[in-house]
Amino acid sequence: PAAIANDLTRLDVVAVNFPKFGDGRGYSIARLLRERYRYQGELRAIGDVLRDQLQDLERCGFDSFELRADQNAQAALGAFTGFSNQYQTSALQPVPLFRRRLS
Repeated sequence: PAAIANDLTRLDVVAVNFPKFGDGRGYSIARLLRERYRYQGELRAIGDVLRDQLQDLERCGFDSFELRADQNAQAALGAFTGFSNQYQTSALQPVPLFRRRLS
């Protein structure tokens, strides 16, 4: 992210590649782009992206996804309704659940 930080205001879309399912670097890259560099454009996950990752990808700041060719896009939409609340903070929700319940 630091390598493109000065160009982020001119970029409408940043694609982050997931070369294989178990490679988690893309999650960290998304959080850095959203939280440290305040990137407001479209953040797209590409590569070996599966339905099982979608909710976590969204929580890290991704707002578009290019699923692997063998994935059913319509069925993958169900990934976003699997959980009603998250305990941890995220790019979408910077306040943890226990603090939200206190207010």
